[in-house]
Formats: sequence, C-alpha cells, structure tokens
Amino acid sequence: MNLALGQFADGLLDLFLPKRCVECGTPGRWLCAACARSLQPLGGPRCARCGRPASTAAAQCPECRGRDLGFVSARAAFAYEGPARKLVTACKFRSLHSLGVEMAELARTAFCAAVLDGSGGAGAVTCVPVHRDRRLERGFNQAELLARELARLAGLPFVPALERPRQGARQSELSGAARAANVVGAFALAPRATPLVAPFKRVVIVDDVYTTGETLSQCSKALRDVGREVSAFTFARAVRRHLYAGAAETSSAKEQRR
Repeated sequence: MNLALGQFADGLLDLFLPKRCVECGTPGRWLCAACARSLQPLGGPRCARCGRPASTAAAQCPECRGRDLGFVSARAAFAYEGPARKLVTACKFRSLHSLGVEMAELARTAFCAAVLDGSGGAGAVTCVPVHRDRRLERGFNQAELLARELARLAGLPFVPALERPRQGARQSELSGAARAANVVGAFALAPRATPLVAPFKRVVIVDDVYTTGETLSQCSKALRDVGREVSAFTFARAVRRHLYAGAAETSSAKEQRR
C-alpha cells in the first residue's frame, strides 16, 4: 500500500471509526493533549554514543562499551513506556498512517535538536527497511512513514537508501545475543541507492523504537561501508527505569540551581 492510498484508507476509517486516544480513549486524536503530557522526554545527561540516559554525560556506558556500533550517535524522543509504547504498538500492528504522522509531530522538537546541531547539517534522512513480506502483511513500513514525516517537518530530503533482502524472526520475540545474530547481514544498500546518498556526507536513520540498537547498527554499517557518517533517531527508547529516574533527577536538580 503506497502512502497516498494509506492516507485515503485512514480517511475512510475516520468516518466510521473516529480517532481515539490510545491511552485513555478520548476521541479526537491518537494521543490526547492530557496523555501527551505523560510522555517521558529523554533529555538531560546521556551516553554520547548510544543515547542511554546516565547520571552524567561522561559516564562510562555499559550498554555500548566494547560494541562495534555502526552509528556515531543515537537519540530518541521519549522513553519506551506508557503512551509512547502504546503509540508504537498501535502504529506497527493496526496499520494506521495518520498515527505515524502524529508520532512525528510529537517527536519533531527532539528530532530537530538531534539532527540540526550545527555540525555541517543533517544531510539526508532514511529509515530502517522491512522485508517485502512484512510490508505486505502490515500494508506499510511504520519506520518509513515516521522518517518521511520527520524529514518533511525538518526540511530535509528523505532517501530510500536501504533494503532488507533477508527476513529473519521478529526482533520483539528475541532477546540478548539472539537479536544481534538475527539482523547480521539482514540489510543492504538498496539498488540504485548509491547516487541518491552520494551528495550527503551524513545520513540519519529513523526507526520507531531503540531496544538494543542492533537493528540500527546493522543498517548503519551498510551506509558506513559506502563512506557515509550515520546517526540514528527513534521515537522511543527502552530504558532501565532506575537509570532514567536517576538521569531525570539530575536534570531536575540542575534546573533548580539555575
């Protein structure tokens, strides 16, 4: 299903099944204003490489230490819990294009802060691809929808740079080392993508959620191999609650001292 057809289908759904907040059921939007305030922004100190919340930005990171990550940095808009988790799940499994557009609007500020950082510009935006069978099953790629909309909001070009020739198991059904093994060699530069990415030194890969970073890392390596500098951005990031709470408390204390 292409983007225009998906938007048309969403319009028909709105006539018969009006949008309701995924968190509380209030009609009008997929996330009402009240529930949007309960999203947990991932600001404050974090690992400069993988974006993990930390007590200090310089703290040694146990999540990416010693790992050959393909991206130079990763950032996320929100913690993967509460309404953020429900938005990601609904977008992925209910095939609602307009939900992805709302997610991009919510993540816009964090995305622009992450990619328009004054270090020579963001370059181009791309996304984590899905295998053609998974795309047919869902009707669209939620990461592509999010990436295209974020690129539009930030005034950046979107480039379909990657493909997934090998399917593999669902990452959500795996854990630990199995996640890493599942995506090794699963991604490649798409046919005719080389001239599309050639004008850009830097490429930002977008996905819906960062769990271990393995998928984003493998995608990044495909672009790194052709000389691109790659950063990653996701709508949400899985975090250990006590780590996030510590980072949030540190940030709050700094604000109080100002």
